Amino acid sequence: MEKWQDPKTLAIWIAIILVLVFTIILFVVKIMHTGYKRMVQANLRQAQMQLEHQKKLTETSLQAQEKERTRIASDLHDSLIGKLTVIRMKSQLGLPLTEIDSLLGESITDARRISHDLTPPLLEQTGIADLIDNILDPWRQKMDIIFYTDIRSDYQFTPVAKIQIVRVVQELITNIVKHAAATAVTVHLRTTHNSTMLTVKDNGNGFDTAILKKGLGLHSLEMRMQYLSASYKVKSAQGRGTRTIMVCPHKNETDE
Repeated sequence: MEKWQDPKTLAIWIAIILVLVFTIILFVVKIMHTGYKRMVQANLRQAQMQLEHQKKLTETSLQAQEKERTRIASDLHDSLIGKLTVIRMKSQLGLPLTEIDSLLGESITDARRISHDLTPPLLEQTGIADLIDNILDPWRQKMDIIFYTDIRSDYQFTPVAKIQIVRVVQELITNIVKHAAATAVTVHLRTTHNSTMLTVKDNGNGFDTAILKKGLGLHSLEMRMQYLSASYKVKSAQGRGTRTIMVCPHKNETDE
């Protein structure tokens, strides 16, 4: 009988094979467990980051709302209420009606501006291009603003979406006035069947986008982009101005 046919030898080889198979299975299970554990940890980290990011956007939204309330309250107190108080005092003193009428005209203008900031008039009936042009109009006294359009579709945004786009323009222009020291701004609105693209470019100081810190304005901008399911990019360099590009896809009725 051959040596390998010896029952003891066969038993030893079978035991060795079983040990090897068990070791291989254990090794594979260990690798799979490690990989699964890493995947779960990665998913948890990603979920935590998304939760923190959403929390930050929510905080930014609340801060932006509070900031807007404070600004409107200041406008009402310092501008409108101040003028109305002066009108009352002058009326009690019996001053000429022409002077009082002039102050009333200024008060009406202030009230109209505050109301327009809260909600643009005729929102549902007014196209997005006209709304943007109305928002830009007061700033033309401070800077050279060029607004041109390329309208290739009659797509109608919802009133809420219009408000978000108008607020985007307001925030971008406000940031330019506050930080860019720009003298000229170009705004380009392009609408096609599939999307709307808004570009805001200034000739201001510019900045290094590599060290861009998301302040309240940019977090608020990102929050509005999320609502619109839009994407955006900020291009800038020191001394070369800044360009912000927003692309908002159009929602079909079947998407609603």
